Amino acid sequence: MNNRMNWILACAALALAFAASTPSAGANLLVDPGFEANPLDTASNVLNFFPTYQGIWGVEVATITGVDGGVTPAQGAKMLRMLDDGLTATQGFQVTDVTSYAGLIDSGGATVNLSALFNADKNVPAAVGAVYVQFFSASNYGSQIGSPVSAGLTLDNSASTWETISVSGAIPVSTRWLLSQVLYSDAPLLGNPGYVDAADLTIVPEPVSLALLGLGGAVMLRRRNRKSVV
Repeated sequence: MNNRMNWILACAALALAFAASTPSAGANLLVDPGFEANPLDTASNVLNFFPTYQGIWGVEVATITGVDGGVTPAQGAKMLRMLDDGLTATQGFQVTDVTSYAGLIDSGGATVNLSALFNADKNVPAAVGAVYVQFFSASNYGSQIGSPVSAGLTLDNSASTWETISVSGAIPVSTRWLLSQVLYSDAPLLGNPGYVDAADLTIVPEPVSLALLGLGGAVMLRRRNRKSVV
């Protein structure tokens, strides 16, 4: 009984230590997630100079706009307007230094969540949007580790509807930088714009670990209650 109690207390202490050592797990880590305040930069700069351009959106062919093409920003007064770049997909990137989450990440119990709202011009019948997260062990693109996590969606044909695309995945041990990406496939845009708003990037403790901790505590509580009744 004492050994089991010590194990549960140790797990609880470890969870509290992670919470104390990481900044606001669950907080949005993206800078200007609604494209309201900061100017855009180039995708090339963001991808090649992580420390200099962290927290800045780097895009291929995009601008920040207000109401446009029958589409109203999902939140705030502005949104990202993305256009066909003549290749396969038009992309926007932001890098995030997650060194402050190293303890949680290197425990193998960290999950990343990325989501954004997507909407297309009224003349686009079936736009295809997506979100990606890539993982890096150092502040350069050549240090990529693990496999990216991604999700895509074919949007409806209504300019009045914002649709959420989201992805979650385990963060590889030794990750120190994240690269968040929003994109549209070029061909389905038919030369028209697609829009992105309200992007959100979070890191949270891996849910299964927390569930096991809670289950262990519940089992111990029931046993203690039975003992007190007897």
